[in-house]
Amino acid sequence: MRLRAALLTLTAAASAAALAAPTEAPAAPSQSQQVFTRSLLDDPGTSAGIKRLLTKKIGIVDPRSGFLDVTGDGRQDALVLVTTNGAAGTVALYVFSTHGQPAGGSDTKLKVLFRLQSLYRATLRINGTALSVLEPVWAAGDDLCCPAKLRERDYRFDAKALTFRRTADHVVPFTR
Repeated sequence: MRLRAALLTLTAAASAAALAAPTEAPAAPSQSQQVFTRSLLDDPGTSAGIKRLLTKKIGIVDPRSGFLDVTGDGRQDALVLVTTNGAAGTVALYVFSTHGQPAGGSDTKLKVLFRLQSLYRATLRINGTALSVLEPVWAAGDDLCCPAKLRERDYRFDAKALTFRRTADHVVPFTR
């Protein structure tokens, strides 16, 4: 009985210490994260689900979002990822661009040219103006970390339509 009481006391003390321990505060969003969060919330094309994630702070504009010319016009475009802090990982991808607008004009502003808003644990590969979005495809017995396969959807920029068009959709083996 003494051993049991001692274990209960030790468990209670450990729990109290864990609650009292200072937690590391999350980093404040960068200026670009704040700008793109506001842009997504103001954009009528952003889905209600993504807006809910951003307003409730369940999801964030991923700090890995960045600038790269994916439209081939020589100007930087913004690739914006929305991620959750949970198992869902990357849940949305947006491409903001000034493509088709006069360079340096007073009315030039980033506009959403492309959006994928219902992703799950997505990863992105970029090759010039081609984007590849990969998502897990689990089979019975797969662990969350390690699906047997990935669904890869490839997109290429179509300058006439001012958007990205799907060029391929296939399943590839998952490799670490």
